[in-house]
Amino acid sequence: MLSSWRSLFDASSVEEVEALACKEGLRLAVEWIRDRVILETDYATFARAIRQKETRSSLCFILEDIRECISELPDVVIRTVKRECNCAAHELAQLAKRIVHTAVWHAQVLRCIERVIAQECNNLSE
Repeated sequence: MLSSWRSLFDASSVEEVEALACKEGLRLAVEWIRDRVILETDYATFARAIRQKETRSSLCFILEDIRECISELPDVVIRTVKRECNCAAHELAQLAKRIVHTAVWHAQVLRCIERVIAQECNNLSE
């Protein structure tokens, strides 16, 4: 497992924040992960845009960066999840808003989201 948070100051929309978070996660995965990567987002339109070869989206440059990261990874699954199943990402985003710095965890879970991760993993196995 790889998790992180980063404060963003220049994003112009919620969609751009989600796109930048996906890009950052994949960029970190390129550095740290050598197995299958599962990218989860609750933004279905964006997940579809990643899979398309061309897009007219205002996020096209971020999408190009994401596709480049994906090409460097052995296996990437892009999964759209319901917002209520994406609570860990929400908690990390809220933490980033309160604590203005960047942090990354590899092969461990931040203590304040352990319960949320366990619940989300249990929901997947049911």
